[in-house]
Amino acid sequence: MRLFLNIIICSFAFSCFPQSGWQPVSSFGSNPGNLAMYAYAPASLPVHAPLVVVMHGCTQTATVYAAQSGWNTLADQHQFYTVYPEQNAANNSSSCFNWFLAGDQDRGQGEALSIRQMVDYMKMHYSIDSTRIFVTGLSAGACMTNVMMASYPEVFQKGAVMAGVPFKAATTATAASTAMGGFVVQTPTQWGNLVRNENATYTGPFPKVAVFHGSIDPVVNINNVTEEVKQWTNVHNTDQTADLVQSSFNGNALVTKNTFNDASNQPVVETYTISGMGHAIAVDPGACYQQGGSTGTYAVDANFYSSFWAACFFNILSTPYAISGTLTVSAMQNGVSYSVPLHSGSTYTWTVPAGATIVSGQGTNSIVVNFGNTPGQVSVSETDLSGCITGPVSVNVAVGVSTGIAEHAGDSELRIYYNRENRTIHFYEGNKACQVSDFAIYDITGRCIASETLYLQSYPVDASVSHGLYVLHAVVNGVHYARKIWID
Repeated sequence: MRLFLNIIICSFAFSCFPQSGWQPVSSFGSNPGNLAMYAYAPASLPVHAPLVVVMHGCTQTATVYAAQSGWNTLADQHQFYTVYPEQNAANNSSSCFNWFLAGDQDRGQGEALSIRQMVDYMKMHYSIDSTRIFVTGLSAGACMTNVMMASYPEVFQKGAVMAGVPFKAATTATAASTAMGGFVVQTPTQWGNLVRNENATYTGPFPKVAVFHGSIDPVVNINNVTEEVKQWTNVHNTDQTADLVQSSFNGNALVTKNTFNDASNQPVVETYTISGMGHAIAVDPGACYQQGGSTGTYAVDANFYSSFWAACFFNILSTPYAISGTLTVSAMQNGVSYSVPLHSGSTYTWTVPAGATIVSGQGTNSIVVNFGNTPGQVSVSETDLSGCITGPVSVNVAVGVSTGIAEHAGDSELRIYYNRENRTIHFYEGNKACQVSDFAIYDITGRCIASETLYLQSYPVDASVSHGLYVLHAVVNGVHYARKIWID
């Protein structure tokens, strides 16, 4: 009888085999590309967790790249799944993904379809959030990352390309060497058309892209970054002039970050150039919040953990803490306070929106700000006694909006964090992420424009919701809350 009940239960559950840990998956579809599949699931995950597809470089295996990139450790720390396609030597003697062959780079066939089937397998056997599926890889895996985003834009929200070339920079093995050498140059429209033509009837959004590349890469020339920027900015209908250039990114003089925004001023392409690095991923072994990975043949210690910043770009990191303070202020309002938890010996570096001034507290965990009339982010980075950097952690502050709508505080503090990059709302009780139920968004006339009765830790705001002030209702542990939020 017990066995019979187990069979019934398994028929309705996500799977009948142990879901946690590293495991090979031998049967995941027709597998026309003849690839191997490995999956990793942390011991305990919330429902609707993100999924990251991770692809190795030439001469590597899934196991080696998992260890060097640290993606499984990040999955444990920040609660998401990973899946690793692995090349078969019978397909390519150097164990490179065949990103340059028409039979493997087009939608619906070959290696690209095999990888798509791995995603479908994970969605069938685990509780995956279909709106938070991402892809990344190194070298041939990076090139295949561009293939997957172009071939299946409805599947992947974002991708992180570690030393790759644009989609369809080559369609033969001979042309692949020319592309890797940085000799394939096209106009933005030509590059963009290659992506658009892959799914000629597709009308949905395309993935956002982060590109990571060493400045002296002898295998995949740095010129490919320029061509990738052309391709993906054109797909997102924007130009190739960076809207934000950050030299010495996060205090690292080796790293320059460029951000390219679309017409709505939302980041759609980011590039990270690591000065003096060759053909590799950048890692930063250590125990700090933003450290990880291990060195190897294609993994270099650059004091910059590229997998972490890719996960940050994917917006799947658990925030270490939240900033406390007013999220809606009046134009020219003075004396507004913001703070984060105090850790003895740490110093805190704050930034505020244009036109605002930090009048006191810079260097400490609490500041006082005089605002101008420009909305933006209040951000802080913490450096502890051992030199570990955490952050930046940010909140969006709306300026010049005033309403008489009251907020109900409940018996404890529910905090709302709105990520404007991907229009997602996150919930915290105090400084810890929490789940809410009976969630609803109301406009200022009281009309309900969105609702959800299931438990959720984050909520993606539909593109149809226009910019403006809204009231959120949510329940945490039986306590009802109302909160104002500015959505842009």
